[in-house]
Amino acid sequence: PVAQAVAVIFCLIFLGYFAAIYFKGNLNQNEKKGMWALFLICVASACFWAGFEQAGSSLNLFGRDYTDRMLGAFEIPTAWFQSANSFFIVILSPFFAALWINLAKKMITPSYSVKCALGLIIMATGFIVMFFAAQYAASGLKVAPYWLIATYFLHTVGELCLSPVALSAVSKLSPRRFAGQMMGVFVLTYSIGNVIAGLLAGNFDPENVGQMPHLYLQISLFGISVGIILVLLSFKTKYWEQAAESAAQDAEKTAQA
Repeated sequence: PVAQAVAVIFCLIFLGYFAAIYFKGNLNQNEKKGMWALFLICVASACFWAGFEQAGSSLNLFGRDYTDRMLGAFEIPTAWFQSANSFFIVILSPFFAALWINLAKKMITPSYSVKCALGLIIMATGFIVMFFAAQYAASGLKVAPYWLIATYFLHTVGELCLSPVALSAVSKLSPRRFAGQMMGVFVLTYSIGNVIAGLLAGNFDPENVGQMPHLYLQISLFGISVGIILVLLSFKTKYWEQAAESAAQDAEKTAQA
């Protein structure tokens, strides 16, 4: 009940502050379009972290109880699996930085919503991997560590697609005079995602592995569905984002003058 109340409070604060800036911030039409694009990115962020933060709960329990952690005579500590994300971040970050730069040079510039949708879908596919791993575990087998490693790899790729892009979107799409406040509002999506992640994991009984495939399939299908919706809306959001960036450029010129 406490976690559910906290989730509701965080969502109300987010929606209330967002609405206050939209309706009471004296925004022009282009700035309002940017706010709509930013709202969808915030939704994607909350959904992403709700799945990603299973790492510290259901995925950690799966690693502890249902993963064969023996490497010869050595038992891999469960906590070591938590290091996979950091390892992949360090290894993959330069490649993703180069990817976006090279795409921009070729005049291929996906909208922020498309990039975030891609990150969300890739993260969700990690739970498809866990769906099959959990089915093996439900049959009484302990699964190999590479199932978890593959999931953490996909989660990290999704994070590199979404997290830096979403932060950039906040700075680019927010009305200039509300940029700092909107960054704070956006950070609330991390909290919302973490609380939802806890609620999802809280509905899972670690002693009943038969629940795990259904849990992971639900998270996967939900994340992929939201990602597809964002891609379908991208034809509209691309226009909103361009309008918001135009408004920001006009605001900078006015300030310099």
